Amino acid sequence: MSAAHKRRHKHEEHEEHVNHERWLVSYADMLTVLMALFIVLFALSQIDQLKFAQFKDGLSKGTPDSSQAVSGSSGVMDVTNGNSVVQVSPYSTGQELTTSSQVQQIAQKIQTAQTAKDLTAAKAEVQDYREVEKKIDAALTAKGDQDQVTYRITADGLVVGLVADNVFFANASADVEAKGREVLDTIAPILAALPNDVAVQGHTNNLPLNGSARYRDNWDLSSARANTVVTGFIGHGIAPVRLSGTGYADSRPLYPDSDPKALTGNRRVDLVVASPSSDAVKALLPEVAQQTESNGPAELTGTTDTETGTSTTGTTGTTGTTGATGAVSEDVSAGIAPDIATNVAH
Repeated sequence: MSAAHKRRHKHEEHEEHVNHERWLVSYADMLTVLMALFIVLFALSQIDQLKFAQFKDGLSKGTPDSSQAVSGSSGVMDVTNGNSVVQVSPYSTGQELTTSSQVQQIAQKIQTAQTAKDLTAAKAEVQDYREVEKKIDAALTAKGDQDQVTYRITADGLVVGLVADNVFFANASADVEAKGREVLDTIAPILAALPNDVAVQGHTNNLPLNGSARYRDNWDLSSARANTVVTGFIGHGIAPVRLSGTGYADSRPLYPDSDPKALTGNRRVDLVVASPSSDAVKALLPEVAQQTESNGPAELTGTTDTETGTSTTGTTGTTGTTGATGAVSEDVSAGIAPDIATNVAH
């Protein structure tokens, strides 16, 4: 037999036998645990009555009556249903409110303070809008176009009104005329520098479109005009996320249909510099604007705005308040120059 064969035979391993009795180890462990459990239970069931009585008596003597949860008991182990409970006085942190009138007074003080804060914010916002008006007016005055727009402050913010006569849009058309493009090109950079959103709102008068018109109705026409202005502003670098275009047809007139200024004044496109303030501050903006004298361009106040439900008369500006009785003041309050105040349709 060769050496290699002997080496293989020497290191040959035999298969181990399977131990079928390993379950006995686990079974024995389980029995041990059960036995320990029963011993503990048995020990707990045997109570030394003497030691327990001594423990109970010690608790009774060492616990003062004032700390007992329920009166009428001799200790914590002999609690009975007493007739009265212990009165617990919490730590006082201030003067107790004894009457509802005190609560109302505090609420009124808080409300007054909040109203004063809102009023201050509204005044500051109105002043900001007045500065925007001055910038727009100065830029338009340099080109001789200052009579082509109006200004008014509503609960929505600053409204720059573009009268949609033949200067901006031809009759039944949404294409901006050359003069209108000049005005929009002047206003756009100023609006682009503001942080506010700008809502473009198209409006028409109440005259229906004829059958040969390009648009179905005044809703379609007013929406198209608003979208045309939005597209122009996007071209001037105003972020699309800041812009919106909406058509209102003749549903939100500045003047009632019976007013001579309705045909011209209601036919417009409004650029709304949206207010970022709370609803409480927004509600104060129109009143604050009327009570605060403006040293800038005249603001349109001789309107009945159906959107805000407010009605005022005249225009405010550097010369105070002017009534709307004369022909010239009517044209100014309608937002158009006297020489283009006729022959206006949609």
